Amino acid sequence: MMIVTDQNADRNQVETETDAPARRYVLRVDFSERHATSLDLVRKSIDFDVRMEHLKIGDYLIDGGVVIERKTYADFAMSLADGRLFPQAAALARCPHRPVVLLEDPKPAKRPDVHPHALKGAMVSLAVMWRLPVIQARDPEDSLRVLRFIAHQLRNSDPGILHRYDQKPKRLASRKLYVLQGLPGIGPALASRLLLQFGSIERVVAADEVTLTEVRGVGRKKAARIRELVR
Repeated sequence: MMIVTDQNADRNQVETETDAPARRYVLRVDFSERHATSLDLVRKSIDFDVRMEHLKIGDYLIDGGVVIERKTYADFAMSLADGRLFPQAAALARCPHRPVVLLEDPKPAKRPDVHPHALKGAMVSLAVMWRLPVIQARDPEDSLRVLRFIAHQLRNSDPGILHRYDQKPKRLASRKLYVLQGLPGIGPALASRLLLQFGSIERVVAADEVTLTEVRGVGRKKAARIRELVR
């Protein structure tokens, strides 16, 4: 990812702060981040109302709309090596919020014994296969800047308009999966399981909550959200 220059970042930051609404953004932060330098900077910022709590998914939740998993390069490498990375990706992809992976800090001189190609491949997998945006920040100050940009754009977006910018698939099976991923909390893997279980989109939307929960990855709350949408 191309990181903006200091000059551009400062200009964008001035524009963001000038245009920012008087009401602060609500930032829910997981307790695991309590010692992070990024959180210290956020607390000193006038932009955020910080609320510490246990988050089931991610490290930061901005205005109830965007969930962010923050990792340093060392933690990213370690989570890839010990197998945590892709289960976390699956949880992010299934969550009802818009997920983002924030990769913070310059590449360290020393890191776990993971080949650089494996790290790059993992980033590509998150972005392409799991559809999780990976945003790189060079330091905690840059992470704060990213949080401001996300919060500002989220607050100023029209919640009544759903934008689906990705290219529509041409194959029938892919189009079916694309439609199912429009349901609450349904990512690529879960859409495939639903289609395999029920055989058609029609049967998925006609299924009751109990039947939906028979599919791995669909709990009672998610089933209820799906039924609420398709009624």
